[in-house]
Amino acid sequence: MLLLLYCRSYGQNVASKIEQHDLRSIIDTLSSVQFEGRSVDNYGQIKTQSFIVDRYKALQLSPYSSDGYLEKFFLLQKDMGEVYLKTNKDIILQNFNRMVFTGNIPSIKEIQSELIFGGYGTEKELDQIDVENRFVLIYTKTQTGDYEIKLSLEKRKAKGIIYFFENDKTIISTKNFYIDYSLGKSYSIFEQPDTKTIDSLSDVISFIYFIMLPKEEVKTVMGLSKVKLIRLANKKKIGKAPVVDISVHFENVEKKIETANVLGVIKGESEQSIVISAHYDHMGTEGDYYFPGADDNASGIAAMLELAEEFAQYENLKYTMVFLAASAEEVGLLGSAYHVDHPDFKPEKVVCNINLDMIARVDKVTDYTFLYCLSNNKSFAVDSLVKAADQLFPDCTCDYSMNTANLFSRTDGYNFSRKGIPAILFFSGFHSDYHKPTDTVDKIDFKMLENRVLFICEIIKQLQKSL
Repeated sequence: MLLLLYCRSYGQNVASKIEQHDLRSIIDTLSSVQFEGRSVDNYGQIKTQSFIVDRYKALQLSPYSSDGYLEKFFLLQKDMGEVYLKTNKDIILQNFNRMVFTGNIPSIKEIQSELIFGGYGTEKELDQIDVENRFVLIYTKTQTGDYEIKLSLEKRKAKGIIYFFENDKTIISTKNFYIDYSLGKSYSIFEQPDTKTIDSLSDVISFIYFIMLPKEEVKTVMGLSKVKLIRLANKKKIGKAPVVDISVHFENVEKKIETANVLGVIKGESEQSIVISAHYDHMGTEGDYYFPGADDNASGIAAMLELAEEFAQYENLKYTMVFLAASAEEVGLLGSAYHVDHPDFKPEKVVCNINLDMIARVDKVTDYTFLYCLSNNKSFAVDSLVKAADQLFPDCTCDYSMNTANLFSRTDGYNFSRKGIPAILFFSGFHSDYHKPTDTVDKIDFKMLENRVLFICEIIKQLQKSL
């Protein structure tokens, strides 16, 4: 009887619940059009949360806290609105059209300031003019402007820099690099922001760095051409350049969004826990397209839910098991960050985190029997157990070659690691469908995925017995 209980504790005499049919069903559901790409700012995330909660309840997992299965929090979504510079002749230069601004400052409605020419921005030149509370137009031959000039102008209480360059290659490359990022949405954990529009260039904004002008727009703004301004700088007569009025307008659109991590618990004999995590959010929609995210990361959620079903049947687990479906990974690992930074989170009670992210495909390097394992080498005990399990399961084996890459810091396991918790990432490599509408369920080999989840299960059993 005692032997039977021991075996039942670690699943040796229990038929495995991990099946490719179930994996397919979960991924098929989560990657369907009804889930809208599971973005943090569309209805798809609510459907995903409900799907995971219903699964936890069916498996009789306990809620993580008295608040239930959902660990709710808020995100601040920021979107760049209208940004422009207006000349004293009311000519408007729109951002990413006739000027380039890539910074991030509070919203400023249209306000007026003076613009003065500062030549090359040398100390001798700046000593000749009064830059206080003015924008300063600087000519530079460097690739991106000179940060030392910025520091000098800040000390002199200037309000900002407008650069023009030897040629427009710099502006074109900067525009191409930043336009998608700047015009896209950014996210942070909501902390009661000040969304008030600023009415003047007060000390609230100490410096605006930096606006770039194409050479053909220099005359539009200053009334003198690029050639004439450079000639004044070379003759050391920048004081002869006009001081002109300009207006600037910066708009940031902010929106508060509610989201939630979804957590279920299998109680063990110890209050210490093993956390199995996978992010459920993805890229949402774009125009007429949606991003299924079958591999990224419906595969990780499917594996996590199958592991929950597997361990829910075991008795007398040594460690409590926490299953964390994290939100807001794609926008900055924010869901897992909120979880580990929450005042009630006790890192000393977590013995290990196993994070599952994109585990259903192969890249050009690996074959079907491989699964990348990252960060296992940060803990001797965990590393030993992973490698012991690796020897026990011939249908899947670890590839440790990415441990030297910077990939781990881009995943939710990083937030556990920064709390001093041993964390492992399982990952099957990037592929040509990464973050594209073509990341679909039909490209997954489900027998391969089943073997990988069984392998991860074996590692967790080793952790349950030996840590």
